[in-house]
Amino acid sequence: MTMRGGEMKRENVKAESVAVHGVAEQGRHRLIDWCITPVYVVLFFGILCFYHPIHLVASWCSRRAHKYLLDLMNVSIVLNIRAVTGARYRVIGTPTLPPGRSVIIVSNHQSMYDIPMMMWECRSREVGYIAKRELGRWIPSISLALRRLGSVLIDRKDAGSAVRQIEEFGRAKEAAKQVAAVFPEGTRARDGVMKRFKAAGVKTLLTSMPSAIVQPVAIRGNWELLQYHFWPVPYGTSIELEFLEPIEPAGRSAEEVVVEVERRISQAVVGDQKNSGGTR
Repeated sequence: MTMRGGEMKRENVKAESVAVHGVAEQGRHRLIDWCITPVYVVLFFGILCFYHPIHLVASWCSRRAHKYLLDLMNVSIVLNIRAVTGARYRVIGTPTLPPGRSVIIVSNHQSMYDIPMMMWECRSREVGYIAKRELGRWIPSISLALRRLGSVLIDRKDAGSAVRQIEEFGRAKEAAKQVAAVFPEGTRARDGVMKRFKAAGVKTLLTSMPSAIVQPVAIRGNWELLQYHFWPVPYGTSIELEFLEPIEPAGRSAEEVVVEVERRISQAVVGDQKNSGGTR
């Protein structure tokens, strides 16, 4: 009985020690969060403002120059996240973007950082996004790029107009054999929980881009960077972009393709996050 009581006492002390250590560790990380936040925020918005006038000049010169500068800005954003916030950034797989063929990228949406990260990884092609029209104003560099580099800005409150715009956008991408990207959830999953897809936009793209191959993308952990709305920016998060196996839509209905894309992405987002792959 004495030995058993002694063992129980040691276990209780050990449990208390672990709990205290956990609280201390949490407090330490919270202190780090607040220390890095001003540095990160200044650098992030500094990047956007620094590149804005250069983007403006480049957009008057040539589309290629504008695209090149956008790539530089995107990698600057990614490096700022990795260097200052200590985020573990992992890319699994390689995007399927065959030259001379139209492509539809379909992804879940967790953060405003999804776009620069995805654009950097897909930099071999020019990617046009379906975005809400509010993003086309007042955001240095980003609004300009959305307006002038082949994206479409839709009014989400006017479904009929939005579908017509997406159809026109898809036809233009199909004719030029370019890449279109869409986030079918319609908004960011700020808690990381994937929302059900709103299928209309993807179906419209599939119809207006009949020769396109579909590249599904699963994003995990990106929501954590903005979970406190910059107040503070958390240190040491883990971000993963996984480029899943592409889908050939030929001979299949748009409804069938949308269901399969949503199923694949959902399984990748909520499933095993320890897939093997290279870290960049």
